[in-house]
Amino acid sequence: LPDKKLEVAQLARAAGVPDIVAQFAGARTVRCAGPNDTPTSLALRAATMALDQAAVDPADVDLCIWCGAAVPDYLMPTSAGILQEGLGCGHAQAFDVAQGCSALLTGLQVAHGCMALDSGCRTALLAGGDTWGAFTLHHNADSVFFGDGGGAVVIQSGHPRLQPVAYHSLTRGRYHDIWMLQGGGARHPASPDTLAQGRHIYRCTDPQTAHGAFKEIYVPTLVQVARDALAKAGLEPSDVAFFSMVNANLRVLELVCAGLDIPVEMSSADYLQEFGHLGSPDVFFNLNRALSEGRIGPGDRVLLLTTGIGFFWVAAIIRC
Repeated sequence: LPDKKLEVAQLARAAGVPDIVAQFAGARTVRCAGPNDTPTSLALRAATMALDQAAVDPADVDLCIWCGAAVPDYLMPTSAGILQEGLGCGHAQAFDVAQGCSALLTGLQVAHGCMALDSGCRTALLAGGDTWGAFTLHHNADSVFFGDGGGAVVIQSGHPRLQPVAYHSLTRGRYHDIWMLQGGGARHPASPDTLAQGRHIYRCTDPQTAHGAFKEIYVPTLVQVARDALAKAGLEPSDVAFFSMVNANLRVLELVCAGLDIPVEMSSADYLQEFGHLGSPDVFFNLNRALSEGRIGPGDRVLLLTTGIGFFWVAAIIRC
């Protein structure tokens, strides 16, 4: 996490966002990247820390997956090569997973699939970073709770701890264009016009659908995807020792907890309030905090639940 903190209440007031919207979001502060920080520099720092904690030599990494949530360093090339070279994972296969804020949890499934198909793939590194402030400017209700940061996960085939036991995801492509960054791609190449029109800023492009049909299905879909993942693991919500959800909205987290009958006190609500939304690392960031604070231990089951622009819902069950 970058050191600099921004007060969400101040961001909201500066952007003209009503207090009630900021309160529903729930985050008190978010982190702000430094002038020389980039998505890959933040991810590289996180990945170095993760490899050190796992006592894994970068040369022993077999697979590198870039899992940034939003705008990377460059539109082309992909970021996985920067990650591989920066860490010294010279023989590792490397590629990007683009699933918005669900990218890191999606990357977990992809990595396990690679391990199942390739006996030589035993150690994988998933990493991503985002500098949301570079293309949101905290200009509206959709971005005042976004913070900058990086995250990384090391997974190893056959490791006795923190193993995924079930996974479930759902895509609703009809909502792919509700939130967008329209400028810079092949459809709207960068030009003076796209700059003047603000098309390089992330924004909600269809508020009517966002606050209507999408809002109606968003929370029920979160609850159902979580229940489907639990069912695959042969578990009930009452078997969950800790619930880690994307740090996007406190009110939504409370509603999902109610829908699953999981006490809010057993969730990541306090981390959401303290750190805000980092992007795809959220659910693993929360898991790491809970482990370090002794909130979960060996044998406990953890529910990870997140969403991503596109629109994706993803859940996983982890056995500690």
